[in-house]
Amino acid sequence: MFRQRFNWKFQRILRELEEHLDTFQNLWRGTQVKNRMCSSCRALVDSDERVCPHCHERLGRRIGGVEKLLQNLIPNFAPVSYIVLTINFLWFVIIFVSQRESTGQDLRMFLMGGSVKSIVQWGGDAALLVSQGQWWRLVSAIFVHIGVIHLLFNSYALIFIGPLIEELLGRERFLVIYVGTGVLGFVVSNVYYHPVHVTAGASGAIFGLIGTGIILSRKWAAWGSLLKEQLVHWAIYGLGYGLLVGANNAAHIGGFLSGMGIAFLLRNPALSTSREEISWRILYWVVLLLTIASLVLACLSGITA
Repeated sequence: MFRQRFNWKFQRILRELEEHLDTFQNLWRGTQVKNRMCSSCRALVDSDERVCPHCHERLGRRIGGVEKLLQNLIPNFAPVSYIVLTINFLWFVIIFVSQRESTGQDLRMFLMGGSVKSIVQWGGDAALLVSQGQWWRLVSAIFVHIGVIHLLFNSYALIFIGPLIEELLGRERFLVIYVGTGVLGFVVSNVYYHPVHVTAGASGAIFGLIGTGIILSRKWAAWGSLLKEQLVHWAIYGLGYGLLVGANNAAHIGGFLSGMGIAFLLRNPALSTSREEISWRILYWVVLLLTIASLVLACLSGITA
């Protein structure tokens, strides 16, 4: 009796594994498809085509195989948003490990962040240092967080808002807006606070995304009022929380207003010309290279300090 029951359970587990394997194989085969559908005329065209040969409408960016697989496994997967999220966590771990001391100190640092000195060493923003030529801090500080509570709060907001804006605007516009509003937020912060005031975090960039989304939801009615209401709530809660805990609301407001300003000037991606798309792609690579350079310089600063 026991042996029969064991065999039955074992066979059931094998069947479930086979089903999961079949599902994964189907997902993988889906990444190998060489055709895609034109969103305008619904015709199947080659995946490498940039313009539909039937209706002559411009086609969107071709999604790679790995990215397509991740989008199937993670419904809200957005590549740039999740890469930014990963860098935020990795940078936090690097700072924490590099500053470890006693057990009591470890717990305090983990919850509330390391010393001001460690934040500066690993890329935090300070107006005095920026004025001395360390421009890269305006970018690197976006990825530095002061304690796990700070990190988790910003990560939660980024997971909710980032993929939404990235899906609506595309990765090029998303990255430019995210980094650009984050930098402008720190510029406002550096003007408002004392030159030796040290600050860091992705909040200014996240508020930039919120401001962008609010304006675009009003500008293009097809995006719906629900999006606007959710983002307005995020802005109110974020600013309220910032006042309660004494966060850098100057950067929050700077990022928020700069995001709104960019949104006023932004054209609907669906109506953009090929020249506009090329311009955004160039700007994307410029911002990406500046971000990588800033993180490398911040890393060298932390290692050599």
